[in-house]
Amino acid sequence: MRSDEAKLGRLADFAQLDLGELYYLGDRRIVERGLRYFRDYAVDSLFWDGRAKRITALVSGSGYAPYEVLLWVRDGHVEHECECPAWDSYGACKHGVAALAAVFAVLNGFQVGSQQIPEDYLQELRSGLGLSSGEALPEPESKSGGKGDTTSFTVIDLSSYGGMRLRVRGAIPYDLLKSAGLHLPHSYGGGQSRELFMGALSRTLKPFLHKAKKAGIPVRWRSGEGEVELTMATRNCRARKDYALRGDKVVRHYVFETIKGDALDVVELIGEFDFALDADGRVYRIQQAKGDSLGPHDGALVHSSSVDSFNRYEVLHGRTEAALQEDFRFQGESMQPLFFTGDACQLQVDCSLWRNAAGEAEYWEFRCGLEVDGVRVDLDGMFLNMLDVTLHAYSGNMLSAKRRVTALMDLIRRFLADYKPGEEFEPSVYARDFSELYGANYRHAVLAILRRHAAMITEMEGDAYALAADAKAGRFLCYEVPVRHLAMLVHGMAEPGSRRDLYDLAEGRITVRRGSSGSSALKRLIGVAQHLGVRVRVDELPVRSEPLSISVDAKASGNDIDWFALHPSIACGERTIEPEEWRDLIRGELLLRGEDGALIMPEAGEGEAAGLEALASMLRVDRMTGQLEAGEPAQVSRLQMLDWIALRRHGVKVELPQEAEEVFQSLLHLRQLPEYEPPEGCAAELRGYQKAGCAWIDFLFRHRFGACLADDMGLGKTVQTISFLVASFERGLSQKHGAPVLIVLPPSLVFNWLDEWQRFAPGVKVRDCLKKSDWDHALAEAEVVLTTYDRVRLDIRELEKKRFQIVVFDEAHNLKNISAARTRAAARLNRRFTLCLTGTPVENNASEFYSVLSAAVPGIFGTHKDFKEVFRKRPDQILGRARPFILRRTKKAILKELPKKEEQVLHLQMTPIQKEIYTRTVAEVREEIAEAFADKPEQQAGIVALAAILRLRQVCVSPALLGKEMPDVAPKFAYMADKLEELHSEGHAALVFSQFIGGLDGLEAEAAARGLDYLRMDGRTPVAKRKGIVAEFQSAGGPPFFLISLKTGGVGLNLTRANYVFHLDPWWNPAVENQATDRAHRIGQRQAVFVQRLIMEHSIESRMMELKNRKADLFRQLVEVPGAKSARSGLSREDFEYLLEG
Repeated sequence: MRSDEAKLGRLADFAQLDLGELYYLGDRRIVERGLRYFRDYAVDSLFWDGRAKRITALVSGSGYAPYEVLLWVRDGHVEHECECPAWDSYGACKHGVAALAAVFAVLNGFQVGSQQIPEDYLQELRSGLGLSSGEALPEPESKSGGKGDTTSFTVIDLSSYGGMRLRVRGAIPYDLLKSAGLHLPHSYGGGQSRELFMGALSRTLKPFLHKAKKAGIPVRWRSGEGEVELTMATRNCRARKDYALRGDKVVRHYVFETIKGDALDVVELIGEFDFALDADGRVYRIQQAKGDSLGPHDGALVHSSSVDSFNRYEVLHGRTEAALQEDFRFQGESMQPLFFTGDACQLQVDCSLWRNAAGEAEYWEFRCGLEVDGVRVDLDGMFLNMLDVTLHAYSGNMLSAKRRVTALMDLIRRFLADYKPGEEFEPSVYARDFSELYGANYRHAVLAILRRHAAMITEMEGDAYALAADAKAGRFLCYEVPVRHLAMLVHGMAEPGSRRDLYDLAEGRITVRRGSSGSSALKRLIGVAQHLGVRVRVDELPVRSEPLSISVDAKASGNDIDWFALHPSIACGERTIEPEEWRDLIRGELLLRGEDGALIMPEAGEGEAAGLEALASMLRVDRMTGQLEAGEPAQVSRLQMLDWIALRRHGVKVELPQEAEEVFQSLLHLRQLPEYEPPEGCAAELRGYQKAGCAWIDFLFRHRFGACLADDMGLGKTVQTISFLVASFERGLSQKHGAPVLIVLPPSLVFNWLDEWQRFAPGVKVRDCLKKSDWDHALAEAEVVLTTYDRVRLDIRELEKKRFQIVVFDEAHNLKNISAARTRAAARLNRRFTLCLTGTPVENNASEFYSVLSAAVPGIFGTHKDFKEVFRKRPDQILGRARPFILRRTKKAILKELPKKEEQVLHLQMTPIQKEIYTRTVAEVREEIAEAFADKPEQQAGIVALAAILRLRQVCVSPALLGKEMPDVAPKFAYMADKLEELHSEGHAALVFSQFIGGLDGLEAEAAARGLDYLRMDGRTPVAKRKGIVAEFQSAGGPPFFLISLKTGGVGLNLTRANYVFHLDPWWNPAVENQATDRAHRIGQRQAVFVQRLIMEHSIESRMMELKNRKADLFRQLVEVPGAKSARSGLSREDFEYLLEG
């Protein structure tokens, strides 16, 4: 029926709405679902809020509580809000449609289809809006239980899903329900339900009981002993757990008392351990124990479980000792639990291997437990919880790649090892090492995983104990759970590579790799377990480790010590490992059975592991069969024996014949060599280190090895070689046909060697052979023949037919290219002993090292392929084998009064504008040089060319030196200013040299702009002031930077305060440049000196650095002042063109 506007009054805006307004609240689909909700009586109530001029509706939804819908009219159209998630996301929902349909039904008689809405339902909705029916409506039956009935509540269920269920008797107290936030659902067709649910009891029960009492409405509970009325107690109560052993069962019941300590007769628990009800109907709020030490609650006053279930459950909950004494009772306070900590709580893993029908290993099944004073506690639940932290994290595809799973396991182990409870959690410290896991895709999940592990450790470590029952001894135990060790075991015992592997691990399985015996997986588990102090058993038998020992008995083959027959043997404890077991041992899969049936795991230390590798590689053990490819004993050369002897330091026993032992000991320990007596025929006065070098060369010569003398330049490699050779001649070194000694060297050193021989040993016949026709004469008359690398390469067919006692390769790095023709030719020379001389046996890569050392000691590394393979896997083996045959002494070690000096060339890029100016200047200079060489004599043309090239050098410093404007700071000035700022912050002092006054001016301006403190000295500085400036710089408190012109400060000054030297524009004469550097690098300097030269890339500077290696005269020519009388170019037109190509 329709109400007129006068009667509706305040609801006139809603009454005037058209039915089409339903579609303002959602699309067709939402409207249809909303109308279906209305037909199903989902609208519980309507309420008019006159102050806000809106209607509030409660509409039942999918949750346990109805949604609140707000409706109001604005500008003739309805608007609404709802609490449901759909409205939050889309601004439209079915609940709003249902509410508006109910308003239309109440105000306008709106019906949905042919369904007749019950009048009592509509009347209840009207009452919420303050309306009465237009005609006398009968009182709905659901509003009272009958005439004269009084209202009451009867509790149906005290603990239903954390709440309470009640039934209303008599008239429904709408006002009370509304004030308590409760409502009655509808039970249609026909009538209103009288049962309601009250949730969140910790918040709602107490006010409800107070309001019911105030309204005079009783709330009753019927127990087995009769009906009682619930009343709220004025004080709280506290609970304690009482555990008692009954055979193989543990019975737990709660004991309650008031805060004063009076015992309570509690008959029921209400909600989720929120309230306790005593026999008299008093409801006590349960005061939670400190730290919630009572743990989770099952809602039952009394509970019984098996001892195993009790122990498995209680291990998950840590409680302090104080809480255990205060909140727990055992056997009604007649028993005190025993406390166990540390080693008394032993982690244990029990394993067994499962095989398929074919007998192949499938997986290891394991169970984790904790043994506490003879009581085993199952830890499978805790083990699963630790893996669930990872498996149930919202991690996307993080666990789909093996590399991420492996990295995550590594990260968790590192975190577990580092984390300390109570300290601030700072996970970002691992971001650098685990960059992918800390990326945007996985960072959130990874941090959540680490926080969960942190919480677990915090809860269970320190003063935290778990409970266990011992049925046999009739006692309770309190023990520490080694949760961190267990977590480390969980994440380290296997190598999972996928989510599936992690699930298998969580289910107590470690999958065995197909074709494997399963021993490697077990050995990993055992290794990790032993490291953590965890006991492992296999098939209920203990596993133990016994040390592995390797011994090698080497016998000389024949009458010399060139070859040895090896007889290796391996033992584990008291048992010898047979050769047929070596395969599994080398692959790390060998497990032995002891006499007691227990498994024995061979434990290989670092040396034994290296010895096993040696067995596999040097004895050529086939990894598939485990057998030697050749028959036993294995034959190895004396050079290979060095590898075996080196294993002694790791505990491998190597037995050698006495003579061989003495040779190898002398070879490995230089200090045991006999003292060297300089020969009478050599006039050189040898220093101590030079005598030691000669003794070392002589020892290797006597025992037919080879040598590489790699001393620093200037330490006398030439004089040591001459002394050794003269001594050899005096001992009778000779041969019937041809010279016994051949020295191969670069052409530029031939005359130097001739001079050295003449100076120190004029009695030795030395001849040079620089042409093919010289060989016959030289070999027939000389004792020592000097030739070049190229001469050997060209004449090797004839030379390889001759036999030399000694061949010396000077500057042996000429043989660093293994594939070069000169290297191959040198290898074909027939000789007894080789001596290589070089300060740089390796410059760029390991292959150069191989080439030079193979020339010195042929066969030392085997083939180049073998060398690369061993060097990649075990570089220490290569270095160990080569070490006895290389002798290198440095100036730093020999001449200790000199400080360390490091030199570096830094290449900088020109700015675009600078590059443009440089290119234009090159074109100008090229034209000037062309004209000079066309019109002038060569000497005058050279002077013009040098003057022109000077401009290019100035542009490299800065175009400003030529008067060109630069919008930006020149790269050299910018770099130097940055570097000086850095050095100032680090407390260093520096010298900056330049031959250009303009260069000093530009750097001075940039230094001043940055507030750097400096001194300067150039040709314009008065001579009288220079001493004071130097003294000021040398003083501790003086400015740390000294800008000096090369001509003014390059010689005669002591500037040892500086430990950095910069050459702003390199001086092409190395001697002059080094003199400047030596202002800091000299006696009195106690710090290492760093020297840096600034070179512009692709410029005349870089070209000059290249050219100086080709033309030594270039150093002098480019430093001459253009136009000076003494200036002589000495450079051809082609040389200048080469310079301009930069």
